[in-house]
Amino acid sequence: MSALTLFVRNLPSSASSDHLEEIFSEVGPVKHCFVVRNKGSEKCRGIGYVTYSMAEDAQRALTEINDYDGKKISVVQAKKKLDKGKKNKALQETPQECPKEPPEIKSHEKSKGTRKKKLKARLIIRNLSFKCSEDDLKKTFSKFGTVLDVKIPLKPDGKKRGFAFIQFKNMLEAGKALAETNLKEIKDRKVAVDWAVPKDKFKYHTGLLFGFYYSFGSDVDCGCIIVVFVFLFQGQLKKKRKNALPSDVNEGRTVFIRNLSFDSEEEGIEEILLQFGELNYVKVVLHPDTGLSKGCAFAQFKTKEAAERCLAVAQDESETGGLRVDGRKLNMVLAVSREDASTLKSKATKTHKGSRNLYLAREGLIRAGTKAAEGVSDSDMAKRARFEDLKRAKLKNVNIFVSQTRLCIHNLPKSVDRRQLLQLCTSAAGGGKGARISECHVMYDRKPVRGQVMGKSLGYGFVEFHQHEHALQALRHLNNNPTIFTPSKRPIVEFSLEDSRKLKLKAARLQRSRTKPASTDGKKSQAAQRDHYSGFRTTHEVKHVELDDGRKRQKVLPMPSHRGPKIRHRDKGCLPTQSKKMSKQSGFTCVVFQSAKPVKRKIQNKDDDRFDCLVEQYKKKLLGNSSTKGSLVKKNKWFNN
Repeated sequence: MSALTLFVRNLPSSASSDHLEEIFSEVGPVKHCFVVRNKGSEKCRGIGYVTYSMAEDAQRALTEINDYDGKKISVVQAKKKLDKGKKNKALQETPQECPKEPPEIKSHEKSKGTRKKKLKARLIIRNLSFKCSEDDLKKTFSKFGTVLDVKIPLKPDGKKRGFAFIQFKNMLEAGKALAETNLKEIKDRKVAVDWAVPKDKFKYHTGLLFGFYYSFGSDVDCGCIIVVFVFLFQGQLKKKRKNALPSDVNEGRTVFIRNLSFDSEEEGIEEILLQFGELNYVKVVLHPDTGLSKGCAFAQFKTKEAAERCLAVAQDESETGGLRVDGRKLNMVLAVSREDASTLKSKATKTHKGSRNLYLAREGLIRAGTKAAEGVSDSDMAKRARFEDLKRAKLKNVNIFVSQTRLCIHNLPKSVDRRQLLQLCTSAAGGGKGARISECHVMYDRKPVRGQVMGKSLGYGFVEFHQHEHALQALRHLNNNPTIFTPSKRPIVEFSLEDSRKLKLKAARLQRSRTKPASTDGKKSQAAQRDHYSGFRTTHEVKHVELDDGRKRQKVLPMPSHRGPKIRHRDKGCLPTQSKKMSKQSGFTCVVFQSAKPVKRKIQNKDDDRFDCLVEQYKKKLLGNSSTKGSLVKKNKWFNN
């Protein structure tokens, strides 16, 4: 744009072109003036353009006009757009050739840019069933987002071509639909879903493919054709890269922008960055195959100071700080050359990815003959060797892993209790508020009783931190430190070994205790012991039980169905014996229940029974039926009877 056109920001939503022209006409004659409105409404978007007839008037307006009906506005010199296809022809020409109705041209170009933006979120569905209609497709894809348009191309005779195009509102919804529906069945036919590319680009590459095929004949393998086609396409990309924008990364004026929305346009990014200084260009990085945004961009300022101001604001990590475009916070750094970027990628540090954290098993290892072993007593070295062998044997089990946050501390004096160990580890981890300890125990030879420590200390304990960094700092400070206890008895600190199976069981018990309501068994048992004398307790709820004949009756009757002792369910099938015991003190009868099962009789021979009966009779005659205790047996002679 020429120096005659000014760009006005922060206009109220009620601003009009006529009133804006009145304000700027006080400085000098205005050739044309308009405010940019929202599509389909009369509200102002907050920006406008003013073109003067003379450059001197435009320069005066930059310094003199700063409010619109009491609201502060920003007036700067207008910049031309980056995309040549979207430039306003009226602003490119001389003032004498400028059209009379620039607002209409502006709105037309704006709608054209919006159409280009929408075409990015466009999918193609191949191998489509001829039974499928546009309504079926819209119903299928509407659950992934807003479907703006569905089109199934037809042949000249009116038959379907077997593919369709679907236009979504934005890239996020289109990407979700692509991931969910690709290679899925629609109308009992598996479809292939992909990003739609422009028609001219598709014809160009397919023309190269079939031209190669017809040139060399059908004897050529199709795989070779595809390989050659890929090389041709890569060569074309390299030619395009050669015509890229000049690199000035060594000057420090170019910034690299990450975390962009896939729908963000270069114009929106430019509006945010213009507050720091003038720009040479803003370029969104596109995918070479699909032509869609990769979510990053490059921006080049005219001065190094402007780039530094932009980076300083973008690095504000507060919630309200930083720069935002389309609701996303931008991550901005200075750009580097392509060679440096590949070097940084190759030099990326690798981290341990094992789930057992075996690399931590060597942390704090003291080997004989090293500098760290100087001054260590023989007894401590023997303990360390024994612990090392034990650790090596345990780690052969794949269920054992090294904890990142839990420490095992050996060689503790017998006088060190839990409070002293907690204070010692907190100070070793830095002592700040960030160093939090969730568990600290000193092991004893007897279990505690009601929270009171019992027995003697075993000389070791466990401490668990919330973060690995604090645990590592505490280990490196305490391990083999001669100033902690005594030079002859130094702490032996290492990361604790854990069993994943036991931890899963512990987590399951904890989960059950959290989901299960608070137990009141203790209270109920105490209440039962206290109120056992109160008798049967009624409830207002009426419950029924089903009888054998199909009828129902109340589970608890107003009065018992029979009197006497209660026959419990466990006593059913038992019959009372004929014998009744009379209590001398209370005078009531106690019925003793015995099993109702008949006693099996021993099967004997009739002759044996007769012989036994004769023997019994003979005994009675000889001994008599004396029932008194201690009485003498009266012996009668056989002939008296």
